[in-house]
Amino acid sequence: MTRGVDEPWIAAASLPDELARSWARAWPDWFGPARVPLPRASEKHMLAWVATPLGPVVAKRETARSWKRSLLAFRTRPARCVRAFRLAAALRACGLATPEPLAVLGRPGEMVLVTRYVEGLGPWELMAGLERRELLLELLAEGLARLHGAGFRHRDLKASNMLVRPARGEHELVWTDLDGLARRGTVEPHVRARDLARLCTSFASAEARAAGVRGDHWPALVRLYLERALACPPAEDELDRFLTRTRTWSDRNIRRHLATDRPVR
Repeated sequence: MTRGVDEPWIAAASLPDELARSWARAWPDWFGPARVPLPRASEKHMLAWVATPLGPVVAKRETARSWKRSLLAFRTRPARCVRAFRLAAALRACGLATPEPLAVLGRPGEMVLVTRYVEGLGPWELMAGLERRELLLELLAEGLARLHGAGFRHRDLKASNMLVRPARGEHELVWTDLDGLARRGTVEPHVRARDLARLCTSFASAEARAAGVRGDHWPALVRLYLERALACPPAEDELDRFLTRTRTWSDRNIRRHLATDRPVR
């Protein structure tokens, strides 16, 4: 369709046209004085919880700098919101859980991605309540192996970018922030190690330690991940190389955080 002032940039087929147009008019109010922030969100000023006829949704705001606005206006590069919408649809098509993308609203330089709100727990919240904490390691290993096996990589695999929700009597890992996601087709071993290295940093956070993460949990997770990714137990030298890669990158990342007084997450 030809996009007008009161029309969405992108709308899912499941979103009624009139509702999509009303969102296109109303979204600036979502970030006004009545904005409802998301719990546990690290970018609270960029996120809003919104009640709608379809149920609660999450709006994530993207504001580009002036030089990027020209690129967006001329379609030289896709906006992060547009890219995340497409990647979310691709993840779901592969059977990987992520909130349903509903719309991209706004204009070049100031856009909003709207997705369904998903109830769930952060990984450390779940671990703190588990009798057998290794269940979380198994869940993470399975989810990461499936993500890479489907041809996706994620440069920002930290705990706050994942949720865990009940599904069919079990737990399901949900990918909630797709800014670091990319579709590669084949995810090479060094890329897999780099992705997991970011999660290794999260395992060293104060929140992880408070939830009961021990020093032997990271090697256990990596072993479980490689077993699922390779469909067989890894050789000990392969496991050692992978662990060394993840820890080397993670140690550098932690030092950078500490040098700039940023919390390790």
